[in-house]
Amino acid sequence: MSETGPQFKGPAIAVVVPVHNGAAFLQQCLASLAAQTFGDFACFVVDDGSTDESAELAAAWESRDARFVVIHQRQSGVAAARAAGVRAGLNLNARWFAFCDADDCYHKQFLDALYRAAQTTRCQIACCRYDCFTEDIPPESPPPSQTTVFQPPAHLDALLHDHRVDFGLWNKLYAHELITAEIMDNGLAYNEDLVANWQIFSAADGCAYVDFAGYHYRQHTASASHRALPPESIDQQRQAAVFIREHASPAIQQSANAFYYEKLVYLASMILRRDDAAAYRVQINELGVGIRAGLQDPNLGRNPRLPLAIRAAAWATINCPVLWRKVCRTMLKDRR
Repeated sequence: MSETGPQFKGPAIAVVVPVHNGAAFLQQCLASLAAQTFGDFACFVVDDGSTDESAELAAAWESRDARFVVIHQRQSGVAAARAAGVRAGLNLNARWFAFCDADDCYHKQFLDALYRAAQTTRCQIACCRYDCFTEDIPPESPPPSQTTVFQPPAHLDALLHDHRVDFGLWNKLYAHELITAEIMDNGLAYNEDLVANWQIFSAADGCAYVDFAGYHYRQHTASASHRALPPESIDQQRQAAVFIREHASPAIQQSANAFYYEKLVYLASMILRRDDAAAYRVQINELGVGIRAGLQDPNLGRNPRLPLAIRAAAWATINCPVLWRKVCRTMLKDRR
């Protein structure tokens, strides 16, 4: 995985930033990239049919910093925008890929720390923790010199269950041989990053983990993670969990089964907390069938990897739905 061979002529890292009407936060995002202590990168800002000032802001960065390149496309969604950035990076022979959402920011040593971890461990993926903020970026601590390596299949288990690793694309660095435009643009608008990561991690030789908050994840009401989800989002999130379960090797099957069942229970709680739960009647009925069928199944509801709280929530979803809906509406306020 050396970047010093005679055939290598492109940037060490391609950073892909998809943006659709993200002018309110794009300036701070791109400034955090320009401030990276690791300078050998190209940033592809993919304007996904923005109608605000996003394109103009990106163009301003392109005009004053040669590392920034703007790509324009008709609005096609975040997955298609990432795919466009990946194609551009591969065309430049970039050896590593990173992703950043247009409303978020990198720690100034994000690229440096993950690149160093990947080079030191010879892993094809490196990742770190993230923190959350609303207005001011939290104080940044320097990354540690130590790196933890998740060997296969532990790296897949970490992807599904370890919130430090998480299943977002944005807190990770990937070797170019793992990345294709087709993996990025997988036909999903929800949990597309989870499915992409599952395919990438499944082909990887492990993952290096650096224990620092290298990615700053902005919390605001207009962000994708806080918008109310339409009924089809429930279908796609379940589809993603089914895909993982069906494509898990025997070594990781128990973990994938637990993840699938936990996703069913989580999606049911998302519906039950909503004021317009009746609009999700088809979805809640389908989820209820799956949860009920799995209650006594040693691979699902009785899976030893399943947290006790999820088992209790599954039981309550089926056996006391009226009371459980009141609990969900009282305790769970997001995505409403």
